[in-house]
Amino acid sequence: MSVPASKSLGVLGAVVFSVVCTGAARAQTEGARSNERVTLRVPIYPYIPDAAGDQFASMLTRIETEFEHQHPDVDLVLNPSCFQDDFYEPSMLARSLKGEGECSYDVVETDTVILGELVATGAVRPWSRLPAQAVWHPAGVAASVHEGRLYGIPHWLCGHFIISRDEDVSRARTVSDLLHALEARQTPEPDLAADLLGSWNLPALYLDAWADTNGAWRIESAVTTARYDANVLDGLRRFTQACESNGANPCVDGTYNDDFDLPAKRFAQGQADATMGYSERLHVILKNLPAGQRASELKLSSAPLGNGDRPILFTDSYFLSVRCTGACEQAARRFVEYMSRPSTFEWILMSEDAPAGARVPRYLVPATLDAYAMPKVRQDPFYPVIGLEVLQGMPFPNEGLLDIRGQMRDDIQEAITR
Repeated sequence: MSVPASKSLGVLGAVVFSVVCTGAARAQTEGARSNERVTLRVPIYPYIPDAAGDQFASMLTRIETEFEHQHPDVDLVLNPSCFQDDFYEPSMLARSLKGEGECSYDVVETDTVILGELVATGAVRPWSRLPAQAVWHPAGVAASVHEGRLYGIPHWLCGHFIISRDEDVSRARTVSDLLHALEARQTPEPDLAADLLGSWNLPALYLDAWADTNGAWRIESAVTTARYDANVLDGLRRFTQACESNGANPCVDGTYNDDFDLPAKRFAQGQADATMGYSERLHVILKNLPAGQRASELKLSSAPLGNGDRPILFTDSYFLSVRCTGACEQAARRFVEYMSRPSTFEWILMSEDAPAGARVPRYLVPATLDAYAMPKVRQDPFYPVIGLEVLQGMPFPNEGLLDIRGQMRDDIQEAITR
């Protein structure tokens, strides 16, 4: 049966009207969705200098402000107030990364020393690639890979340094040379101030000394309680004895337990000939130098803890929650790209979040090599030295230490203090 022409036109008009309205409604819905902001929640690794003394408030505000200005579709929430996890406890981090705890987040920045254990929880997923614009330190990348897959985007590196006021000390490239240079000073102060205790700290020092003695390529074989290298332990024992003064040894008797910065402060105030720690101890030292003391007198070098100086480096990386897919993953990728830019590294390294008249560089080690080429970093008296000292550094092991670190600490401490 045919339809009259007038009715055909009416039906066609209705169909066209329906299609147009439906299309307009869909466009409005998609437009509304595109204008919705994606929330990205990221706890930042906290064990860095608080340059402004405001619990990182100024630093976090600047990161959020700059990032959201460039990416207005993302609501970046740094250090969510509900976050209470231990950054070195994979099971705690896993709950929040999976959204099972009281606090959920999408990306976490933590140490790759627990990478294998964190991957085993199923709480993180690999990144598809590194941000393309950065020139990465190979050690940071290697430390962020597990079973051939990239699970971390490197942010900070760190290693053990000796800070002194003596050129011979800074030139030492074995533990014997270092101790000889310190003894040659013949000052009434102890040769060394350093915190050598802790279930992470002491095994890490042993592994660094092991790499100095045996080379870093086989460092994973040293993560064991089954056997210890006698030569390495002997070197650490002699290194520990450099702390002795007036029948006491504050490096291993708990003196520094309550104030992690105390060894650096003692060195700054002339109460020790040298101190050992991460490069950011230099930030503390410069803040505590007595009036009239010049920063140019300070010497910084990689710590030779064995029969050589082959540094191994820790890496702090960004890990992606298994739940963070789609728009969340896109926001996370843009965030790590922003944090990896040389310009971002520059203002954080130079403590530009602190008041202009009270800025002391953080002296952290960036995980990218191009950060050292930024004008303010390049012109600093210490950053170029740090960059050279870590250039050949190898990665610290990224699994295996978590469950045996307490036993390693006890064994090593007994061996170097008896």
